[in-house]
Amino acid sequence: LSFGAAVELAVAMPLSWLPLISDYTREAEKPFAATLASTVTYGVVSCWMYLIGMGAAIYTGQSDIAQILLQAGLGVVGLLIVVFSTVTTTFLDAWSAGISAETIAPKFKGKQVALIVTVIGTVGAIVFPMDDITDFLYLIGSVFAPMIAVQIADAFILHSDASAKELSASRMIIWLVGFVIYRILMNIDFVLGNTLPDML
Repeated sequence: LSFGAAVELAVAMPLSWLPLISDYTREAEKPFAATLASTVTYGVVSCWMYLIGMGAAIYTGQSDIAQILLQAGLGVVGLLIVVFSTVTTTFLDAWSAGISAETIAPKFKGKQVALIVTVIGTVGAIVFPMDDITDFLYLIGSVFAPMIAVQIADAFILHSDASAKELSASRMIIWLVGFVIYRILMNIDFVLGNTLPDML
């Protein structure tokens, strides 16, 4: 795994988090303050977790999380940490899927969609191998990198608001082009990953 590929896998998580957190901050009384607090907290905690993971891998000489937890003497406790963090994250993702579905088509019921997404995710986790989710993380990056780029360009460069539109064909086309470019860039090993050149 090259440095650029590792950067890309690390970038995939915060990229997918951006649209998720907006589902929770969109109705805040102070949207900027809520977004800032959420973003700073997420950034600090993520960096802390990366440091813990790197330190544990260096200390134990292992890259397998199960082996790291066992060598650290955190067998059952470590398992509980993983389970509770996974349940928490899954709830956030499922609820966000429900909110997004309601936004796209009000006829959808958010709670029902959230339950369906949870069932699909659970079945997927059982059926598909979870020991290597690299391709899935790359898929996340290829979907969200161009989408976030379009949103940033709209908000901060063009000062355009398309939120009232049901669908913006031009933005969809730009997003699809960005998706294709990202997939092409995956064949080139950039030291800073694929996200930055794709978004530019």
